[in-house]
Amino acid sequence: MAENRAVAPPLDLKRVRLDRGLSQTELARRAGISRQALNAIETGVYQPGVQVAIKLARELGESVERLFGSRDEPTLAAAWADDDAARAGTHVALARVGGRLIALNQPPVDLRIAPAAGVLESAHGRRVTVSALRTPEEIDSTLLIAGCDPAVTILADWLRRHRTPVTIVALTRSSRAALAAMLKGRVHIAGVHLRDPKSGAYNDSTALRVSGGSKLVLINFARWELGIATAPGNPMGLSRWQDLARPGLRIVNREPGAGARIALDEALAEHGIDAAAISGYTREVRGHLEVAGAIAAREADCGVTIRVAAEAYGLGFIALREERYDLAMPEPILDSPPVRMMIDALNSDRLRTELAALCAYDTSQTGQVMARPS
Repeated sequence: MAENRAVAPPLDLKRVRLDRGLSQTELARRAGISRQALNAIETGVYQPGVQVAIKLARELGESVERLFGSRDEPTLAAAWADDDAARAGTHVALARVGGRLIALNQPPVDLRIAPAAGVLESAHGRRVTVSALRTPEEIDSTLLIAGCDPAVTILADWLRRHRTPVTIVALTRSSRAALAAMLKGRVHIAGVHLRDPKSGAYNDSTALRVSGGSKLVLINFARWELGIATAPGNPMGLSRWQDLARPGLRIVNREPGAGARIALDEALAEHGIDAAAISGYTREVRGHLEVAGAIAAREADCGVTIRVAAEAYGLGFIALREERYDLAMPEPILDSPPVRMMIDALNSDRLRTELAALCAYDTSQTGQVMARPS
């Protein structure tokens, strides 16, 4: 909950600095700003942003509130739901999952400049305080979707353009990591493309097997093509899985648990190819766009990804199989207003047209319930 207590007038920043024996130049250096900017803050010409205020307070051993007075952003208590350690100054996504206020690391640059719902001020174990940049209503209408589909931003943009009071925060995770985060109550929804090697079916049996008895619903987002991205024009003439074993060929790989990594490992096993013999097999990146970006930067010759990522960078692409990408979620949240609005959007012909046109996705099943508890 936001703190509504009365606060004392702010301290004199210049006096505090002098009391600490610091020059303007030294404090500005420590805070990562120019001396001119610090002078403007001390004279009241400029009000620092959250991150600069936190850095100045840390260097002077004071709280942000005592240095700069009551700020417009409320301080909230939240549960830190990221595997990485909580650090002050981290940009975070905020949402309520299962009634708890969740804070998750949201990198400011994730192949895009990402907005953030707040900035982490302090951490005490798994409990954190966050300087919130969103209202309680905006936080309550936020959906956290973990997965690897870069096109989830199109869904988020569609909701924004249609003035739907739902904010989607996309968190890049492998399919298995997304499922794990959802089952731990760290996100609302997990995007998955996991194939059962025995039946060839996607997601149903895999999601149910790892859910530990949780009642999950699978709603289709799209079907896409998975394959090998290459340099423009496919100069090495790649055409099949076995070509990845060519001497001198450098690949870029996804992390364990990613659907693309699982597909590659299954193909290598099927064709008797030793992964250790493939140059770049141990070089791992976190998403489909990262795979394409590494190839575009000539850091690798090829990698397993989806067509939309390859085309985003103007790369060559060899389609090797079609996959179904679903959104997995606990059955109880189906009745929440944000999820209902998201599902309504997925069933919109206009959104399907956008996804098909911009991503070359098959949207014939988009929005359909693919599996639910009986």
